[in-house]
Amino acid sequence: MKYENWLKDFNSKKMTRRSFLESTGKTAAFTALGFSLPAIKSVQAEEAPIFSTYPFTLGVASGDPLSDSVVLWTRLAPNPLAEDGNGGMDNRYVPVEWEIAEDEQFKKVVRSGKEVAGPELGHSVHAEVFGLKPWREYYYRFKAGTELSPIGRTKTAPEEGDHLKSLSFAIASCQSWTGGRFAAYKNMAQEDLDVVFHLGDYIYEKGNTETLTDYRLLHAQYKTSQDLQEAHLAFPFIVTFDDHEVDNDWANDISDPNFPEGERERFLAIRAAAFQAYYEHMPLRRRSKPNGPDMLLYRKFTFGDLAEFSVLDTRQYRDNQVGTGFPGGPLDPEASNPERTIMGSEQGAWLINNLSRSRAKWNVLAQQTMMAQYDYDTGDGISVNHDQWDGYSADRDRLFEFIKRRRPSNPVVLGGDWHSSWVNDLKEDFNNPKSETLATEFIGTSISSGCGWKDKVEEALSVNQHVKFFDGDYRGYVRFHVTHKSWQSDYRAVSSASDPNAAASSLASFLVKNGKPGAIRIGGIDVSNIVAKTMFSGKPNPVLVDLSNGTEKAVKVKVGIRVPKEWKCEFKNIVLEPGSTTTVEFMVTPPPRMPVAEKLSLDIKAGKTPIYGVARELYAVSVPSSDELVLALDSGGTSSPILPSYARLSPDDKWDEAKGYGWIGTVPEFRDRNKLDELQRDFTLSRNGTTILRLKVPAGIHKTSILTGDATFSSGNTIIRSESNLLGESGEELTPGQFKWITFDLDGGALGREIDLEITGALKEGFWRIVSLIMM
Repeated sequence: MKYENWLKDFNSKKMTRRSFLESTGKTAAFTALGFSLPAIKSVQAEEAPIFSTYPFTLGVASGDPLSDSVVLWTRLAPNPLAEDGNGGMDNRYVPVEWEIAEDEQFKKVVRSGKEVAGPELGHSVHAEVFGLKPWREYYYRFKAGTELSPIGRTKTAPEEGDHLKSLSFAIASCQSWTGGRFAAYKNMAQEDLDVVFHLGDYIYEKGNTETLTDYRLLHAQYKTSQDLQEAHLAFPFIVTFDDHEVDNDWANDISDPNFPEGERERFLAIRAAAFQAYYEHMPLRRRSKPNGPDMLLYRKFTFGDLAEFSVLDTRQYRDNQVGTGFPGGPLDPEASNPERTIMGSEQGAWLINNLSRSRAKWNVLAQQTMMAQYDYDTGDGISVNHDQWDGYSADRDRLFEFIKRRRPSNPVVLGGDWHSSWVNDLKEDFNNPKSETLATEFIGTSISSGCGWKDKVEEALSVNQHVKFFDGDYRGYVRFHVTHKSWQSDYRAVSSASDPNAAASSLASFLVKNGKPGAIRIGGIDVSNIVAKTMFSGKPNPVLVDLSNGTEKAVKVKVGIRVPKEWKCEFKNIVLEPGSTTTVEFMVTPPPRMPVAEKLSLDIKAGKTPIYGVARELYAVSVPSSDELVLALDSGGTSSPILPSYARLSPDDKWDEAKGYGWIGTVPEFRDRNKLDELQRDFTLSRNGTTILRLKVPAGIHKTSILTGDATFSSGNTIIRSESNLLGESGEELTPGQFKWITFDLDGGALGREIDLEITGALKEGFWRIVSLIMM
């Protein structure tokens, strides 16, 4: 089928020639580097393509909702991680059909059409669908050959100016790769949202990420996450990038120290490759299709008369950073230079124009980094992070001056980047706590990236009184519910970033009232901690839960631990007085005469009073007492505390016939996390080939169990063999704080014998871990 014939067929599917030309028009050449995105020319497109495997491995997505239009995205990639970055597709052109319907069964299809997926854009598809009804939910899917994509849900925006009662949305950012599972996205997909804003760091570049192939492979890897795919299936996304989609802390046409000014052309080529891969994997309109190293990403979205969002790009047009130090450094005098900008003059003028002309109740800046000042120096000096708006304070001053002078309705700033949760009053003068609050800022924590600098932030909170809330411990997202009377922000957090079974709970909620900038914390019952040491099988063991009442009234609370059938636990009814804090103790009894590792959850009810806090779950480990065991070992360091009545198994314990256990040959290392209790805090580990642990096994068959896991980090597969026969393995990757018993039988024969356990690791970095070993 010739391309001209395909075009004729394509235009017959409710598509005009003008819209087709928009979809396939050339981008201007970038002559300085000779880099541009090729347009699809006259090519042969297959009528009925055949795929060796399923081509929609990267899922589908929708985005950039307007009142009559959305963009639908997919990318054909039967082998998404093929080394050449082409996703398992060769140099061919494939027609991809799409349809959008009012129902999930596609009985009421309202629009349909075709796109050509070609190698120039990695066989990605960006179908801009027009003629839709405002503020309407739709379902969509793609078809390539005989293959159908998953079904996605999307939603258009209301007409500008139409009365909208409420809007629910979320923000996300900073999703470092955690092996493919993102607990935050799995929970987000279950929320009732209209749209999601992604504020940057969708991927994290590596030290050698430089070519289009490199960036394509990174994006494809992230898109294979089923949790990320579920979130894209559920909601339209509005996206903007930050630094890690290209290079850490890049600014305009340089990126110190990796690509300083002398390597400008090299960095622009890298930026062009990064931009193309970003476009290929995002539900963006063709107006955002890159022109070499240039990409138009700042844009405006209006949701009726309720909210208007100005989505910013604070990387592409900024001056280079000044100053040194992390997370903060002495304030550089150049940070306040009026010639310096984080937005660029054109985007800055565009933003001011949006705010000037808006008739929406809430005017929102959706952008990357923290706008509020934060002083890390608790003394007389000033120490700031120069990559944030503190390094470009003249731009911030100009914006604040406009807000003070023109008073746009309810300005709100959203941000990410800093891997932590913040609520900030944006002050006319941050150095004067009594100065006017001009706007409110909500900074969302990361989806998965850690906050290694949270202690530095906490040390300086006392000298930054405009910060109303900070948390650096938890990963998650922020959920918003907006009406004409108020704006509510719920900080949703998960106990483990990579555990798909980790449920999200609200860490805190804040309210902004119409016409009154500044957030007010919503009071409730706070669950601040839940602690359980290693339990002994068949015996009552204490679990401690810390509760506080943040309301102005007494609250009746029913609380207990939800346990499996074989376990026992009591529930308690208590009354929490206003402003009070208490520790509730529960006695939990695990099953007798067996080791168990189970996730337990807190069951708490307080009527209509909201409940906050992430400490709702814990991994409970139980062990039989040593008098029930032939052998009871606590594995870890040479001098760290061990579980009472258990013997130590450290790297120093070479085979000793008298003790009946020890290492043969190469000995392992140990790690002490110095958290949880004596048993769970430390462990032995290795990844250097096979490690041999010899055990003296008495006559008969003995049930033997090895506890594996890590209190702080995720851990890989611990594999146990003997005489090359597999005895057991932990199997999947374990999340931080998760433990698992590997149980198998050892046969001591009629007289007893010595048995060598051959221990290896897989997944993660290949480490095995032994926390404890018991023999029944």
